[in-house]
Amino acid sequence: TTTTTTTTTTTTTKTHAKPIGERINVVIPVHLTGGINPPGRGVGNLLGAFVASLPGNTHKSTTNPCSSSSSPTTSTERLLQVHNTLHPIKTSPTPLLSHLLAQALSVLPVPSSWASTILQGSMAHSCVAITNARGFPNRVHIDGNTVEYATGFFPLPKGMPVGVVVQSYAGRVSLSVTAERWAVPDPDRFLGWVLEEYGCLCRDAERIEKKKEKE
Repeated sequence: TTTTTTTTTTTTTKTHAKPIGERINVVIPVHLTGGINPPGRGVGNLLGAFVASLPGNTHKSTTNPCSSSSSPTTSTERLLQVHNTLHPIKTSPTPLLSHLLAQALSVLPVPSSWASTILQGSMAHSCVAITNARGFPNRVHIDGNTVEYATGFFPLPKGMPVGVVVQSYAGRVSLSVTAERWAVPDPDRFLGWVLEEYGCLCRDAERIEKKKEKE
């Protein structure tokens, strides 16, 4: 499996950004059937979402990028902390309730300005939305032409400065970032941080496997 990254930046009149704090709010879209559709059923608009408060600035060590001067101290521990935060909310009724709210706002005679305000407020000042999409394991064809590569795109709703999509297709994992220019002024540096953390996780996994082999 190979990994690739892409970025898209958009320009707005906002020119300042606040530093990342100890915790940040993140929007996580959720497919209500777990991303698995019964035969003959399309993906459809079966999406919900929730907001979670996750660790923000972890004060990475300047000598070892895979460690941190604050707890948790390793990439694996940070990943487990994020998982333990997200899993209870993801399996709760929250995603379904958000889906029903969005449906209600689309069919009820609610002024569009009200609907926009409600949806924007439900994001709870989140600074990023992160979603994943499991693509086809093998290359597909359109009109006889092979689709060699596919990547996700996250259209930013009002008030959301950064959107991230992690997608797999034909044995390749891609990471795409859509962001306001004021939020991510240096896309290469931003993606460098992501790849740095991914590399740390890979090294942690190798270390754990070697430890198991010795046992």
